[in-house]
Amino acid sequence: MSLFDMMRRLMAQSPQALGMEDMPLDPRLADMMAKFFPMPTLVLDGERDRISWASPGALLLMGISGRQLQALRPVEVLERYFSPPDALLTLYRQKARQGQYSTHFRSPEGDKFISGMWMELPGPNGDCCQFILVFQDVTEIELLKQELLQYSEELQQQLSMAEQLTREKEQALAQLREQSERLRLLAAATAYSNMMQFILSPEGRIVWVNRTFERASGWTAQELTGKHVDEIGGSFAHLLRSPDDKPTPENSIVQHFARSPFTEEIYAYDRQGRGFWMLLTLAPITDETGIATHYLGAMLNITQRKEREERLRAFHEETTQALRYAARIQQRFMPPVEALRPYFKEVALWHAPLHGVGGDFYQAEAVEGGVVVALGDSTGHGVPAAMISVYAATTLRHALSRYKNDLEGIFRHLQEDIQALFGGNGDRPFQEGFELALLWWEPATRRAAYIGAKRPLWVWRGGEIFPVTGGSQDISATQGAPRQVATLQRLTLQPGGPVVSLFGWAYRPAQQRRQALWFRSAQELPPNE
Repeated sequence: MSLFDMMRRLMAQSPQALGMEDMPLDPRLADMMAKFFPMPTLVLDGERDRISWASPGALLLMGISGRQLQALRPVEVLERYFSPPDALLTLYRQKARQGQYSTHFRSPEGDKFISGMWMELPGPNGDCCQFILVFQDVTEIELLKQELLQYSEELQQQLSMAEQLTREKEQALAQLREQSERLRLLAAATAYSNMMQFILSPEGRIVWVNRTFERASGWTAQELTGKHVDEIGGSFAHLLRSPDDKPTPENSIVQHFARSPFTEEIYAYDRQGRGFWMLLTLAPITDETGIATHYLGAMLNITQRKEREERLRAFHEETTQALRYAARIQQRFMPPVEALRPYFKEVALWHAPLHGVGGDFYQAEAVEGGVVVALGDSTGHGVPAAMISVYAATTLRHALSRYKNDLEGIFRHLQEDIQALFGGNGDRPFQEGFELALLWWEPATRRAAYIGAKRPLWVWRGGEIFPVTGGSQDISATQGAPRQVATLQRLTLQPGGPVVSLFGWAYRPAQQRRQALWFRSAQELPPNE
């Protein structure tokens, strides 16, 4: 029989039998309840909002007399002695029929853990007006539960630590097996590597050499082991920078342990005295504290590479000298910039081909009352473009001498000449040619004429730049119909208005109220130019 059932059977009697009409309870009923409820028990009167009865155990636990308890309202008792009181307050205010709870109890001896139950005491008409609150001190049980829980957590932690140690042990064993296999493979790879490898003690004595070292040097491992490096000559004992260097105490490899690891080229000798260029790498082998216990060295024969580098260096020097000479020759095909000074306030020429020589070129020819300037840019880069520019500059020179300021005649002559030279030779389409701008300038009248092949002209007027567009075709060989001649354009320049054309050339504009010419390439001008 449950405690709830036992309490219902006890309370299923008339209110008179329970002594509910007079408060506090009838002494006989109180005596009977004290016998049946040795545990701390309270009877709460919900209708009169007071404590009807308390068992001796409750009074003892609460440290209060019956008279003092009767002076308190139920809510005050619940809030004063139970923490938190929310669950019991809810049962009391909602007049719950039954319930169970676990909470803390504030006793004079200190807080205690309690658990109990709540149940209504039925009235004579089946209505509810009083409630019985039974609880017991479970502090020792709760403390024991917490101790067991803590012990369980400690056991779980110990179990987790044991499992972790097991996993770490397995991982360590796996790593040891892996390292052992790596060492085996490394030993095999090192023994048959194409690099000469060796290990030295901090004093400079040979501890180990691989088979490649034996074959390349002529010494066996047995002969070398235990010897100081200085005892075996110039094989690798000294850092010789060239075949002319001699072994000295200063270039001994032992004197350079402190700056390892390093890699550098040295000149070494085998047992027979034959010299080779070697790439030496030296690195320390340290212990757990970071102290170098040995030094590992590796040497690779780079004699063939050094010979190739020397051939490339000589070829580069020869090519550089040839390009310088070609640049001087190319400059001879173009007039000096001083030829333009009589026609402009300031003239400054900037010519900086990317490869020393290039496709940019210009020509100038004095005509009656003025000057004709031609600027061009050949197809390609470097030497091929320079060859075309020499052809173009030479052809321009003859055309300017013949046609003077007849820009259309000059343009037509250039197109016909390049067609005769490069066109009609097989089926392959040709790309050889050049872009060109021709400008005639008469300072006295400030008149100018312009004709361009893919080269625009820019006119500066009133602080603004205005474009003058040239033709859309360059001067080059074709295999079809003849190329269209670009249109001649005439214009009058205002005082102080420089003309700009985008080329590989540049002229400084006038700083005063005089006309000047400025041709600028896609590259930026030098500072202050």
